[in-house]
Amino acid sequence: MGSIKQTNIKSTGHALLRQHPDEFTTDFNANKAQVEKLTGVDSKTLRNRVAGYVTRKVSSKGRRK
Repeated sequence: MGSIKQTNIKSTGHALLRQHPDEFTTDFNANKAQVEKLTGVDSKTLRNRVAGYVTRKVSSKGRRK
């Protein structure tokens, strides 16, 4: 079973993917740096959760093609 993400993580992730679709890859560490640069999130936990959500979304887009 998958885990349910908080609304703020989903909304931030969707906004980042909508505004900067070419800046994210399937690499978590690269996405983590991009999330920190683009959002300025202070919390390390929140940054990692958003980066993980974005990584998962980018990975699932690649499988559908």
